[in-house]
Amino acid sequence: MKQNKTLIFAAAALMIAASFVVTQNSKADTAPGEGFYTGAFVGYGTGILSAEVQSFTTNAGAGRRGTFESDRGGLGLSGIQGGGWLGWGMKTADDLYFGAELSGAGSDEKIELTSSVGLQDNDGQSITTASAKRNWVAGGAIRVGYYVNAQTLFSLTGGIAVSQFDVDIGSDSQQYYAGGPQMGAQVETQLSKIDPNLSLRMEFVYTDYLTADINGMDGVGQNSGNDSELTGSDSAGRIGVAYRF
Repeated sequence: MKQNKTLIFAAAALMIAASFVVTQNSKADTAPGEGFYTGAFVGYGTGILSAEVQSFTTNAGAGRRGTFESDRGGLGLSGIQGGGWLGWGMKTADDLYFGAELSGAGSDEKIELTSSVGLQDNDGQSITTASAKRNWVAGGAIRVGYYVNAQTLFSLTGGIAVSQFDVDIGSDSQQYYAGGPQMGAQVETQLSKIDPNLSLRMEFVYTDYLTADINGMDGVGQNSGNDSELTGSDSAGRIGVAYRF
């Protein structure tokens, strides 16, 4: 938790510092997103996780298999994000925009389930809590857009992102990675009164986790085990500043 808060505060500090940057080499004749740029953002994300768990137990040569699956919807997670962009883009004579971008964010998105009555596993351990926390997300994307006017760019992004999760069930914990497509929409406006190289950017980003396997989170001895699959998606709204060089 402390690490994620540090990332968020660092991103916010970078945004504030960037807003006061003024250079003598400002490119007043260029538009937002042109050339190389970097930036920082803060935002809020919400997501859905769905699970399928298959358990297997052997006892004196007899086997028993059970399956738990969420057929509709899932469990929601939410929290703050903080991170940054790094990319390059170009403006065409027809006011079209093409570019490529890398992005990454620390996340505080989490779900936690608690029970007043413990569930007993085959080792006699009582399980009363289960949680899943998204630690970070990073990926790359292609960016395509159109200049609404000389100072405002509307763009769409499409690419691939990887998220890292921590899953805790009772005293058992495991870290796993979920990768999938990521897409988004952005509006970027030049802050020419502060610095022509500086722009304000707002965006919406959707990430699909696809399916991630979690194996061996049994903690119930040699004769028992389970294989789990988690699927889901995340939506986030972000606001930040970008600076082009």
